Amino acid sequence: MSKHKKSGRREFIKKGSAAIAGGTVLTTLPGHLGAYVNGTDQIRVGLIGCGNRGAGAAVQALQATKSAKLVAMGDAFRDRLDKSYNAILENVDPGQVDVPEKNKFVGFDAYKNVIELSDAVLLVTPAPFRPIHFEAAVQAGKHVFMEKPLAVDVPGYHKIMEVSELADQKNLTVVVGLQNRYSKAYQLLLEQIQGGIVGDIASLSVYYCVGAPVIHERQPGQTEMEYQMRNWRYFTWLWGGQLAGQSIHPIDVMNWLMQDYPVVAKGLGGRQVFTGPNQGNTYDHHFVEFEYPNGVKMNVQSQNINNCWSRIGWDIRCASGSADEKSRIYDLKKNVVWRHDDREDPNPYQLEHDVFFDSIIKNKPRNDTEWGAKSTLTTIMGRMAMHSGQIMNLEEVLNSKRSILPPEFTWDAEMPDVPDESGNYPVPLPGVSNVL
Repeated sequence: MSKHKKSGRREFIKKGSAAIAGGTVLTTLPGHLGAYVNGTDQIRVGLIGCGNRGAGAAVQALQATKSAKLVAMGDAFRDRLDKSYNAILENVDPGQVDVPEKNKFVGFDAYKNVIELSDAVLLVTPAPFRPIHFEAAVQAGKHVFMEKPLAVDVPGYHKIMEVSELADQKNLTVVVGLQNRYSKAYQLLLEQIQGGIVGDIASLSVYYCVGAPVIHERQPGQTEMEYQMRNWRYFTWLWGGQLAGQSIHPIDVMNWLMQDYPVVAKGLGGRQVFTGPNQGNTYDHHFVEFEYPNGVKMNVQSQNINNCWSRIGWDIRCASGSADEKSRIYDLKKNVVWRHDDREDPNPYQLEHDVFFDSIIKNKPRNDTEWGAKSTLTTIMGRMAMHSGQIMNLEEVLNSKRSILPPEFTWDAEMPDVPDESGNYPVPLPGVSNVL
């Protein structure tokens, strides 16, 4: 861990370039693992985190190969586990689900039991738990699929990177749920741009403008921990903010395109619509200007505000043209010079699981962790710039030891942010808040 904390931009970029090379392999991979339907080796799958995304990940895992069987589930809340279990049964071959009552685990330590019973684990909880669960799974010698983001603060990033090295030593497969990396359309798009079809990249614009997350009203008898976990998208320590929770997808594509990661971030944001106790302490609008080592800037704008214009995607501006998330490349007069029709392409959400199990079955380990972690760090650096109002440099960010997590994970834990007398939570103030 100390090696990562001491590493500067040069080592950071060196490792990132190697990781990128391992992230563009799908043009030769099958769209589905039907060849393994009659496989003899069963892969015991455990699900940790049973929200909607957790259920979706489990369904896609079981659809990747008949060799996979769901044998254990864990979540902090029993109602979410039950809802997820029923949703999975409705969408897969029931013969691939064997989760008796004794294999359904609830609470903060549920992950330990799930890992023990599994060969491959799906980590789909909110991000602050990812470093803990990832370390436990890898130490136990289990293959891992884990959703983004991989952490919410710099200590979490360092832990993820440390465990990634252990996964390599143990020849384990780790796949990260940044599914755009597995999209055939985006692979071909980036190949064209990197090949110079419209000249050198001049600037990048990223958008993730959508509505507000659902609010779960406070219930009688809830502890502060339970309330915040039910409303995890409204608390920075649980979500990392919208940059980490949502904008990371197009940001990661830009990092992939650049084959590099930003080294400087300047940002601003705030709460224009979010108000009161029910909407925690996250910002509802964000703007960050990132700069890559070669001077190219990436401007990221995102929001979680209802009844506004919406877009998820990007504009890539080059010397003699541009490109967007529709897998189209234009000349300077906006004439289409290249396009890919993705209507017949395999679903990238499914592909990432196909790749995961293909790697396990063929005993050809792969590890997505580095580029997933470094795109996560990009979003952390952006959040720190917005919350502080200061220019964030990669070097100083990597040296940060500030954790934004509770000191322990219990229902009565001391929380990093609690409501004041009026019921409102403290909101980060640019020019005031210390993020390092």
